[in-house]
Amino acid sequence: MPQTPLVEISDLHFARDTRAIFSGLNMQIQQGCITAIMGPSGCGKTTLLRLIGGQLTPQQGQIKVFDQALINISRDKLTQLRGRMGMLFQSGALFTDLNVFENVAFPLREHTSMSADELHDKVLLMLDAVGLRGTKELMPAELSGGMARRVALARAIAMEPELVLYDEPFTGQDPIAMAVLQRLIRSLNDSLQMTSVLVSHDVTEACEIADDLILLGRGGVVAQGSPDKLLNSSDPLVYQFMHGQADGAIPFHYPAPELITELRTTKAKSGLQASTQTHSSESH
Repeated sequence: MPQTPLVEISDLHFARDTRAIFSGLNMQIQQGCITAIMGPSGCGKTTLLRLIGGQLTPQQGQIKVFDQALINISRDKLTQLRGRMGMLFQSGALFTDLNVFENVAFPLREHTSMSADELHDKVLLMLDAVGLRGTKELMPAELSGGMARRVALARAIAMEPELVLYDEPFTGQDPIAMAVLQRLIRSLNDSLQMTSVLVSHDVTEACEIADDLILLGRGGVVAQGSPDKLLNSSDPLVYQFMHGQADGAIPFHYPAPELITELRTTKAKSGLQASTQTHSSESH
């Protein structure tokens, strides 16, 4: 496995209002690999993709992509770096007023000087790679959810990026569409010699295609390694997440004051106290 980091993050701190999401995050993403970013809801997975893409700026720390520091980077240099990246948004984010062909052609028209014939052939090749060349004249509203995600993937790789960021690529997909997307991500990563970073809640699918897993939590990286390493981890938080256990180190409730201190009526407070006493006696 290649050992050259394409993305390096050190001592990263990022907060929204008063809520800290990352507190000293350190991680590396290796070139040529498929890396899956996983973790409980709200731990900052999508935020991390946006930080890597330069859409967000941390309060502290350093992010390097292609050995280029993103902090205080000029707009022109950031635009150049983004030209080497592709992004598959969770919703697909197709332009609803453009047909499939024009959706895939959009980045090529914006960022290249291809002739009409070259652009035509490039779009068809990208659509063929995701199995949807026959949909080139359809509008996004005429596509199924899985097909729309695959068209978005064709658009994301149209510029043949070195790094592709996938935000929840398997969400809302039926088993067949999920298997197709999984195979496409793996085959495109290998055939185009890309580096892929995907955010996913689906442990099974991520483990099947990822070379490296990064589990986020507690403001940083809880664990990183091969799927086998994390699946066999004895760390309570890692084990709970990887095996989908309801109870464990990861709390169900978002941090908040004690419920009884926020209730206003005596009836509600009495009901909560009675319920708490019942659960306490049952546990004994």
